[in-house]
Amino acid sequence: MDRHVILTLGRSGSNTLCDMLNQNPAVLNFGEVLGEWNAVRKLQRRVPLTPRGDEAFLDWVLYSGAFLRMVNSVRSLRKTMSGNRAAAKPLRDIETWGIKDFSLNFTRFGLSDYLDTRPDLKVVGLLRQDVVDRMISNAMLGATGVIKTTSANSGGRKTLRIDPGQIAALLTDIETENAELEEMLDRLPDPRKHVISYEDLFTDPDRRHETMTGVFDFLGVAPIRTEERMVKIIRTPVNEVIENFEECVAAVKGTPHEELLRQAAARGAT
Repeated sequence: MDRHVILTLGRSGSNTLCDMLNQNPAVLNFGEVLGEWNAVRKLQRRVPLTPRGDEAFLDWVLYSGAFLRMVNSVRSLRKTMSGNRAAAKPLRDIETWGIKDFSLNFTRFGLSDYLDTRPDLKVVGLLRQDVVDRMISNAMLGATGVIKTTSANSGGRKTLRIDPGQIAALLTDIETENAELEEMLDRLPDPRKHVISYEDLFTDPDRRHETMTGVFDFLGVAPIRTEERMVKIIRTPVNEVIENFEECVAAVKGTPHEELLRQAAARGAT
């Protein structure tokens, strides 16, 4: 069985990508494992027999047959109990198994070179290069707590007020995170990585299908037509999402960030 890792950052469409990967009967992606909120991470912290070090923990998650059997059994039980038994996957049908996590977490836990030293791992890089777009999505997450939605008509907060004194720092943080992710991906040899963008997943169904076909080919499994079951939380222009947009623009007047904000407003919906 092959192993893979989705390397990305928060608010980059990775939940959608994992969901579409898992629609393929030959693929099983568990999702995030390094975040402290994750059930498997909590298990590692509390149960004496689990690996103590973070590198050993990742090896356990990715390479332990016992862990894979446990995870797939729990997943299959949940799918069956929820009335979606068809989504349960016999272990024998799974051709590639993996996780997704953020480059920030690899760095935070001293694992920056983990992927470099595991040449058998295939890496799917997922980038959201629009700095303003991702900054707003981060801010909306902080304001609402909504991580994902499956309804285009979901309610909840639609606008934000951002402290103009913080706008430059918020945009700089996103630029720094993106640069660190791209640097991690750049270090990997081309045959081991396949890089896609947020726009590849959300522009239109044909582009999404083409993108997912490329991902499945890279992972070595037969492609399928996937369904986008999650939708963008923010669907209005940036200058309407940020209530005090002109104040924020004025705060960065004469800097590259002013141009980023104005270009984002010109593009329309975030």
